[in-house]
Amino acid sequence: MKILVYLDQKSDSRQVLSFASALKNRLGAELAIVAVQSGTQAIEELPAPGVPLPLQELGRFSPGMRLLTEALGIFTAEGLLVPQSEVTIKDVPLGHLFTGTTPNGEKVPFYECFGHLVETLNRLVDEHSYHLLIAAPPRNPHLARFWAGDRTRDLILDLHTSLLFVRGGGPDDRYLICADGSPSSRRLFPFLKHLLPAIKDPLEILWVRKPDNGSGAVQAAEECLAHADEWLSSCGKTTVHHRLQGHRPADLILQTAGAQTVIVLGASLKHDLVRRLKGSLPMEIIARTEATVLLVKLPHEPDMEFFKAPFTC
Repeated sequence: MKILVYLDQKSDSRQVLSFASALKNRLGAELAIVAVQSGTQAIEELPAPGVPLPLQELGRFSPGMRLLTEALGIFTAEGLLVPQSEVTIKDVPLGHLFTGTTPNGEKVPFYECFGHLVETLNRLVDEHSYHLLIAAPPRNPHLARFWAGDRTRDLILDLHTSLLFVRGGGPDDRYLICADGSPSSRRLFPFLKHLLPAIKDPLEILWVRKPDNGSGAVQAAEECLAHADEWLSSCGKTTVHHRLQGHRPADLILQTAGAQTVIVLGASLKHDLVRRLKGSLPMEIIARTEATVLLVKLPHEPDMEFFKAPFTC
């Protein structure tokens, strides 16, 4: 698992970094942190590259550098990184970086990049093959209306990797997996395979059946849930099922989840005009919930062979 943490001045950095730290420790994940500034680095006062800089001076530069300095301090206080008195800045395309060091000698990069947010993040995701972006966007009741330029909406639609939006639920809280047998929900389980060591029992699986679901959709959901139970049992995990019925799945998901939960949803990945104008179930959930949301985009194609025995963990 390779994780990229995005920080901005509006997010709760400590909450995001705490979740990222827990995943790194439990999964042995690779970790990187990024702050993205609009504009170009030519307008910023920057540290000289290649010259050791006392850590206390780093925060006097750009807002992005101040965010990264705070993140370095939080990780050091948690014991994820060893204490260091200075950093050396290295130039990279459209930005620069410095590194921290874990107790076992692993380097953790801290990037400050300049440019369009999604394009910049996608460049890092594609270059380094990150599996998950962790961020903490504020809950925006207007997101469901899709105002132009909303960063959360842009990330949901156009980021090239899965997303963890950190709010109420933490790494030790309940995971509510929304699965109905559709291709988007089947995408969840190959991704969850990599997260299982970090998730505490039991895993809760929620199926919201619409009254107008045909027999084919119902059968697909039943088969998906049965296979998920078998697979999770083979991995030493237990499950709790919520089988609900209603015309508005979002309302039932929100009522079941509450705030101290990680809601797990699959992205449809259909960039059609209707979805962009009217939105999708994950967009509505993310706009309305106080819970943390994991939106799975990887693998890009649902693995239809995943549930075939013998199961592997």
